[in-house]
Amino acid sequence: MFGRIDKTTMERTQNVHDDEVIEAKIKVCQRENGQCMVSTSRRLRQTYGDERVNRVLRRLSARRYRNNKNNRDTLHNVLDSFSI
Repeated sequence: MFGRIDKTTMERTQNVHDDEVIEAKIKVCQRENGQCMVSTSRRLRQTYGDERVNRVLRRLSARRYRNNKNNRDTLHNVLDSFSI
């Protein structure tokens, strides 16, 4: 009677918070070691589950790919403008 009717909003909020925590821990590991260590991802998978950790890793990988692509395009544009 007094419970929440729509529990999806609460689940989404919890997922967003968990994703932020996972992302922060992965970034710390990447800064310290240059990459996400297997032990870190294994521990995160045990705590939060495979699906959530995989989603965060894919998102970080896509972000890194887009950033590298943009940097490469910018570098080519700069080099093209200087070549005569």
